[in-house]
Amino acid sequence: MSSIRRYLVLILLSVITLVLFFAAIKGYRGSMERATSLFDSQLVAVADTLETMQLTMQVGQLRKESEMILQIWHNNELLLYSFNSPKSPMTAFEQGFRDENFSGQRWRTLARYYPDSQHWLMLAQPLSHRYDLADELVLAAVQPLVFSLPLLALLISLAVKQGLRPLVGLSDALKQKKADDLSPVELNQPPSELQPVLKTINRLLVRLDSAFARERRFASDAAHELRTPLSVLKINCHNLAQELGSKSTNLAQLTDGVERMGHVVDQILLLNRTNPEHFSVNWLEVDLYQLCQQCIANLYPQLHAKQQQIGLSGKATPMRGDAFSLNVLVQNLVSNASKYSPVGSQIEVSVEQRSQGIWLCVEDSGPGLPESEYERVFERFYRVGGDRHQSGTTGCGLGLAIVKHIVDLYGAHIQLQRSVKLGGLSVQVQFSETRGKYD
Repeated sequence: MSSIRRYLVLILLSVITLVLFFAAIKGYRGSMERATSLFDSQLVAVADTLETMQLTMQVGQLRKESEMILQIWHNNELLLYSFNSPKSPMTAFEQGFRDENFSGQRWRTLARYYPDSQHWLMLAQPLSHRYDLADELVLAAVQPLVFSLPLLALLISLAVKQGLRPLVGLSDALKQKKADDLSPVELNQPPSELQPVLKTINRLLVRLDSAFARERRFASDAAHELRTPLSVLKINCHNLAQELGSKSTNLAQLTDGVERMGHVVDQILLLNRTNPEHFSVNWLEVDLYQLCQQCIANLYPQLHAKQQQIGLSGKATPMRGDAFSLNVLVQNLVSNASKYSPVGSQIEVSVEQRSQGIWLCVEDSGPGLPESEYERVFERFYRVGGDRHQSGTTGCGLGLAIVKHIVDLYGAHIQLQRSVKLGGLSVQVQFSETRGKYD
């Protein structure tokens, strides 16, 4: 994950280091020019001093070692030379400075002609001395800056952190908001650069709040407007059945259609109500095992009608949760296992406390599902085989979509697989947290 703070610190340090590098190169060149000028002036001064001291009147070899090499020539004859001087001319008999190679190194030479004595005086000095001086000057200037880079990095990091503090404050304010809190974000004196972002976020929150309010009103209105005519239809179907008798095929189909429509309406409203984005959770301590017992008891007429056997294993398993949502979860899983399993089949429900969390498993001895359908069955209105499902059971394809909503509400994990024990479908839900992520 990229970091603005890290990016700014690295960029600023890189720019400063690059500037220091070019400044060091410029300083080195300037130091070399200055050192050359100083040493050249020194050679001229030494040459003039030697001429003034009339050393040119001496003949032979100077025994004292020096960093400079001296030669005095007269009519191409070497009169006086220093201890470490070559016997040949160090440079051409032309006045001025030159760079020459001899004695295994590079030298800066000076040749001067004195008309009064008619002597050539040659001086040579190692160029390494000049480089050493330039290095020392540049190092003395740059070294404190280099050593101060860690401190500079710390100061830049602190400055960038301080500059990004309003952004961190905005992030903290958004993190502290709950799922149903769509009120505008308030910051104390936000900087001008952050104000457009803050205004955009607040406008988005207002639009979301309006959209959720419209959706909640729609759900409430739909519950009233759809259930009322469906109830009237059910009553009229019952009255017609009393008048016409139970032998009317059309009336039976009408009754089944009304029942199916009522089921679809209930599932759609339940799907909307369990949407994690605006579901209001009442977190309490719930015994998942006892809740499963109650759900099985409520569904017993459906199980008994298909002569199905159901078992519940486990023990009291308290957890932090919402009784309504957990009841919807278990009821949909058990109801699906019953609907899509044949007559006389077996269903097993188990609740287990493990180290990773609480596990709820519902498995049956029905035909199960192909692995290719494990992901698609969580889509809204999707049914394997469509309305012509091989079980002949009517449905709307919303049961597992509602289950997935509730699983997401708890930050849990759901897995479908083939039941090893019963051979049908096994649905496992792992509650790895004691409270949901939307708490």
